[in-house]
Amino acid sequence: MNVSNFKNDIKLTYDYMIRLSNTYIYNNIQLYTSILFTYMVFNTFSYELYYLNMSILNILYWFVLGVLSTIGLGFGFHTGIFFLFPYIINYYETQPSITILNTIIMCLPKIIIWGLGSAIGELPPYLLALKYDRSNTEIIKNDKIKKILKLLYSKIDCSKNHTRFISILLLSSWPNATFDMCGLMCGYYNIALKDFLIPTMIGKSLIKAPIQSFVVLYLYTHESDYNFSSYSPINVNILFNVCFVFLFGFCSFKCVKKTADIQRKYISNK
Repeated sequence: MNVSNFKNDIKLTYDYMIRLSNTYIYNNIQLYTSILFTYMVFNTFSYELYYLNMSILNILYWFVLGVLSTIGLGFGFHTGIFFLFPYIINYYETQPSITILNTIIMCLPKIIIWGLGSAIGELPPYLLALKYDRSNTEIIKNDKIKKILKLLYSKIDCSKNHTRFISILLLSSWPNATFDMCGLMCGYYNIALKDFLIPTMIGKSLIKAPIQSFVVLYLYTHESDYNFSSYSPINVNILFNVCFVFLFGFCSFKCVKKTADIQRKYISNK
């Protein structure tokens, strides 16, 4: 590596950063200072503006916690366990003569905001797969398997928006650690951002988060009188899991059978 060229690159980079600073920051620093000072004065003497600021900060607080709960690929900070659910339980305990349902209704704005944040936190896998360079890398090298997969994909009607919407909505409405795979597949097959994000936001903020909060609060309040027959949320959970396992097995069996038929047809036509 040429040292003189490297020094020249550093100098050019430094000059470019100085020019950006002068253009966007230094030349407008007086304007920014005036706006900030005016805002601080109004915030000091206006209760309405102060209340608005606190409301915005509260919304951002729960939204960021939601993002942290799902951000990344397969990992995240469990802000629901450490922040949201304790807040709901504390609200229930500090309010005399309040029911579980009323508690969830009163905490619903924070639950929905947290759910919206968790939906936004699912974007990195989607964007990662969306920007994947398909021209340089081929995951599958075998030509026979490629033809089979192309034939399978052609049999799936991916042009129907309601099919995508319902599929993503169902996957996002149930607490699972594999929703990143859904985002990866949506990005890989170039599904539009709104087609991925809208059902994800609906499922996580309006279905998953409220039901999760209700179940956690119910389990907390009924811990002392545990009875399997009266533990309706647990029974629903078990029933859902059993149905999910049977449905998954049935779909897997059908996929394997269909793939085998396609393979036989391919071999016979070869």
